[in-house]
Amino acid sequence: MKQRAINAGSVLRQTALALYLIAVIVTAASCASKQSLPKNTENQTSANQPAAMLMATPNPVPAGKEAGTTKVAWKTGNGASGQVFVSENGSPEQLFAEGVEGSQDAPWISTGTTYEFRLYEGKDHAKQLASVKVMRAEKK
Repeated sequence: MKQRAINAGSVLRQTALALYLIAVIVTAASCASKQSLPKNTENQTSANQPAAMLMATPNPVPAGKEAGTTKVAWKTGNGASGQVFVSENGSPEQLFAEGVEGSQDAPWISTGTTYEFRLYEGKDHAKQLASVKVMRAEKK
């Protein structure tokens, strides 16, 4: 009987220790998840400021004999005017479109060329909001 009491006491101590450790881990995890993220991080979104958007459809552009077309759509997300520039195979950027939001066809997509569209806030070409690379599918 004495042996049983000692075993029961040992089991209770081990159970209490395990529960204590679980409580410590849960509390630590909860505190870590409540830490605030640094402000002014790139592509940060909040309820008051939706994310900027830049997309090209279709992408990749289907193969074909003639030049392909993709529709580039954008939205600055913060109500500010924006400009979309395009670079062909890393060449200097050219103004493609502008406005708070919109869409425009790019009817000159060719095979073997990579086009990078970049959305900038305002007209000073300083703050890039988003980018997308467009290519054309190879002929089969």
